[in-house]
Amino acid sequence: MAEGPNRTNCNFAWLRSKKVRGPQMLSVIATMVVTLAFLALSTYLFHSDLRPGGIVLIVLLVTLMWGLAFVRDRSEPEQLVAQNARPPSGKLLEQSHKMEAIGRLAGGVAHDFNNLLAVIIGYSDLLLESLGSSDRNRAKVERIKQAANSAASLTRQLLTFSRQQVIQPVVLDINQTVSSTEKMLRRLIKENIEFTVVLDHNLDRVKADPGQIEQIILNLVVNARDAMPNGGKLRIQTGNMLLEKDVAQAGAVVPSGRFVLLEVTDTGTGMDEQTQTHIFEPFFTTKAVGEGTGLGLATVYAIVKQSTGHIEVQSTLGQGSSFKVYLPAAAQAAADHESGKGTAKAAFSGETVLVVEDARPLRDLICEALSTSGCTVLSARDGQEALRIVSQRKSAIDLLLTDVVMPGMNGPALAKQVRALCPQTKILYMTGYSGEFIRADMLIAGVSLIQKPFTPADLGRKISKMLADKSRENSEAAPNTSAAPKAAAARTSG
Repeated sequence: MAEGPNRTNCNFAWLRSKKVRGPQMLSVIATMVVTLAFLALSTYLFHSDLRPGGIVLIVLLVTLMWGLAFVRDRSEPEQLVAQNARPPSGKLLEQSHKMEAIGRLAGGVAHDFNNLLAVIIGYSDLLLESLGSSDRNRAKVERIKQAANSAASLTRQLLTFSRQQVIQPVVLDINQTVSSTEKMLRRLIKENIEFTVVLDHNLDRVKADPGQIEQIILNLVVNARDAMPNGGKLRIQTGNMLLEKDVAQAGAVVPSGRFVLLEVTDTGTGMDEQTQTHIFEPFFTTKAVGEGTGLGLATVYAIVKQSTGHIEVQSTLGQGSSFKVYLPAAAQAAADHESGKGTAKAAFSGETVLVVEDARPLRDLICEALSTSGCTVLSARDGQEALRIVSQRKSAIDLLLTDVVMPGMNGPALAKQVRALCPQTKILYMTGYSGEFIRADMLIAGVSLIQKPFTPADLGRKISKMLADKSRENSEAAPNTSAAPKAAAARTSG
């Protein structure tokens, strides 16, 4: 009497020993139910008098159902095992291909998008110059410009994490960068957050792009602010670090040497371990829809890697987080001082600028802005037209302002031919993204770059600085050219 229950228990014990659980167990049970249903149906149809054909039919159906269940039970675990069995290198390669695809998409979109933003920001500035401080339309134009600047910031982040942005590293003092952005950061955080800055006054220098260091600080501070909706403490700290030996971290090896530490600490909500494993992935966010893009920390990570540094995260759920950025210390040298973004408008006295841009709205904006500032402006829609202007013009062209990516001849190829015709012409590239056309080693003497979108004032200052350098070079060379005739005259009179 006890044989039936014991056998059933043994069968289920065997299923448990084979780790048949969840969907697999449901498949097995469903198959058993279907089998019993077929047996009951056969009894009803054949009145317990099974013919040979009926027996064969039942056997075939039962065999088919159990076979399907067996295949289904094995397929899902095998797929899971195969996925888990992939080596880490394979997963990293797949992730790398995804990032590369996103990067190509971001670069292509950014070029056209930044052209549009440059037009919006540029004409907004020109309108603001013509509107008085009490004009009722001034606030509306400022809102337009603010929205365009926000869009430009988002595009820069896309280009940064996809590594499509040109970086122009200089030797700089991170303390100075923190101090210069501190006032802006205090406006970003809420009044219920206690904000402190602790700087090491003997801090080593680093070689990095100033704008990217500012973006690291900004993104980490905004991330900390959002983690403290009910207030808390936020601290930025700098210091020197010495690694005496190589350290393995997150699958990479951090080489020994001197590093500059930039740390941003908060007492916010913190993160669990699972969240920490995804925070540097692009578009990953724990914020509500519309409150975050998921690019802030991904951008920080990309900048740090571009600067050959590394980043460390320490976080406890409910207690807060600490982000530590380590950048290699540069050789002790005076920091390069970039002239700050002033508000003074550049003024020119008839210097000739050739503008080459295939997007007509942006070309018209640049020509109008430079003409208003006092430049003699020539314009071309592509490289071939620009070369015709240069070859036909008798007087010198002081500066070539050219887009990088254009149909037919690209910017660097055009600049090379213009320099062959006019060696003294300065070259200023303008680009919405770098792609494969501009490298840092191409930005030699007399050649520079301005990132789209830019304001007319930014462009004017950049051109003014380049032409001032040209005037200084000419003035330094002038005594040498005039010395020869004087010496000849002296020899003749003697």
